[in-house]
Amino acid sequence: MYLIENWATGLHPGSLNSGELHLWHIELDKPADTLADLLSPDEQERAERLLDQQGQQRFIHARSALRIILGKYLDIAPGELGFGYGEHGKPFVQDPATDLCFNLTHSHELALLAITRQAEVGIDLERPQARPNAQAIARRLFDETIQHELDKLEGSALTQAFYQHWTAHEAAIKTLGSGIFQGDEQGNDSSPDVMNFIPSEGWLAAVAISTKLPPPSAWKTFEYSIPTGAELGMTPNV
Repeated sequence: MYLIENWATGLHPGSLNSGELHLWHIELDKPADTLADLLSPDEQERAERLLDQQGQQRFIHARSALRIILGKYLDIAPGELGFGYGEHGKPFVQDPATDLCFNLTHSHELALLAITRQAEVGIDLERPQARPNAQAIARRLFDETIQHELDKLEGSALTQAFYQHWTAHEAAIKTLGSGIFQGDEQGNDSSPDVMNFIPSEGWLAAVAISTKLPPPSAWKTFEYSIPTGAELGMTPNV
């Protein structure tokens, strides 16, 4: 299992070429109140529908970080980005027109963002914890080979293996833009290339791409830090 030990700090990722993968590590519990104005009206409404304040702040932080990071790649103000959504809700950059592809995942206080060019990408993140219904979920999602593998395990070994397959499955279907229980990416000629990795201690993640996934040694990894207004140098969307 590949462990990412170093995340480069900063908001200047440099160029992103076709065939490359950039990953961003985003801590969601850092104060980000002033960044809410970067969100579009529909994003602000989604945040307001969340019942607890912590959930609202994490959503605001994740979406504002997404806008700021993508804005750096596209040389556009974060608030000017326009998103479209696929049939199952997968977002994409609609305005400006671009071959940049991305996928954002978040769980508890952590988010991960994967970015590529000219290839669909999916990413999933989980904090492994024991699930009494793991076997039942496995029977719905996974093929017989994986089910038999999980049937032989118990305790922490079962938990780790379940989340390894779960995150890989979710990353793959996010790449395809399909629903979680729709279709079966396994055994399909168009199956995404998927790899599990550890973004930091206590977490498990997977990334998938519609073409060939570059080796982990070639991934470029960044730690997102909240910019000041002066650093942004951009006018928020109001």
